[in-house]
Amino acid sequence: MAALTAAVLIAGLTAACGGDEDAKEKVVPVAAGELGPDPFFTGAMGHDRQGLTPRSGGGVRTGGTPGLYGGTLNKSSCDKAALVDFLTDARNTKKAAAWSKVRGIGIKGIRRYVGGLTPVLLRTDTLVKNHGFRKGAATVFESLLEAGIAVLLDRFGQPVVKCNCGNPLAPPSLSPGDIDPGSIPDPDWRERYDRDKTTAVKPGKKPRRIGRFRLLDVDSGKGIGRTAGTDAAKDVRLPAPPPLPPAEAETGTPAPSSTAATRSGIVGTWELAGGRVRVEERGPDAYSGRTTAESGGGTGSCVVEAGREIWKVNGSGPRFTGTVLSLDPQTCQEAGHFDATWELTGTDTLKVCATVGGQQGCNTLARTPD
Repeated sequence: MAALTAAVLIAGLTAACGGDEDAKEKVVPVAAGELGPDPFFTGAMGHDRQGLTPRSGGGVRTGGTPGLYGGTLNKSSCDKAALVDFLTDARNTKKAAAWSKVRGIGIKGIRRYVGGLTPVLLRTDTLVKNHGFRKGAATVFESLLEAGIAVLLDRFGQPVVKCNCGNPLAPPSLSPGDIDPGSIPDPDWRERYDRDKTTAVKPGKKPRRIGRFRLLDVDSGKGIGRTAGTDAAKDVRLPAPPPLPPAEAETGTPAPSSTAATRSGIVGTWELAGGRVRVEERGPDAYSGRTTAESGGGTGSCVVEAGREIWKVNGSGPRFTGTVLSLDPQTCQEAGHFDATWELTGTDTLKVCATVGGQQGCNTLARTPD
């Protein structure tokens, strides 16, 4: 397989180092009602709601988004007391040590920490960094949890425990747009995967503590106000939360809301590690990305001349498809064009992912003045 030189280093993938390792990780799907790999606990610690249909409005979200989570009025889906009893049992010291390390607390702080968590149901298929327990140590894997799975939230609305197995959770390394369906091993889940209905909950740059979560009642379709840290006993009835608004990019900038804005948004000059690509229109919903100055190969001796077309981009945004150019570092001749995707996040960030030899890598470029 040809290594990629400057033309595609700008696009974000190098065969030499394998590109963005997180983007290549296998994503382990877990259905409602299933424990998943390497469960910490196998008892009746929580109850999922099977059969919930994921709603539109996926993307990167903050945990305080009204209606992001669901529940049932005055009914908890998680048994926090059972989780505490299990983790503080002297027979489970190794598991408690691994669990508390993931959560960044000491074993003595488990009871207080769990007491401050809030039970909810996922309303969308949700990406998380999952943790199991095998051979005396915690395992870690990117996971896609099905809508209807019961989780515990921290005070920022971040899922931190999968209730039916006790596995600790953390914000995912991936976002819905990073997922190559081919990285999902289960064929039914590959077919099910819909990036526009999949959520990644991340805290953002300035996370806010939440005093009361605004949930959707999965039984009645009405709203529930659930005080943070309670087990649903203090729920109050609220108006139904509004439909989920357009998802925010990871930068915290709202995603472009109109086709015209996203279409024109990709036009401009983008930079990564000193290399620049100028994107211009070449037809309806078609764009060309060309180098703006002669550049060296970085990992090789090839030189890419100014004005060389290295991207062919198609679409109306904020997501685009097309190809990127590869050069053979031995001969500096074209090695072919490889499938790629582009995604605008806000107005000044462009994420580019390319697949070479079955491996995907991604990089994020910043807009720079022309």
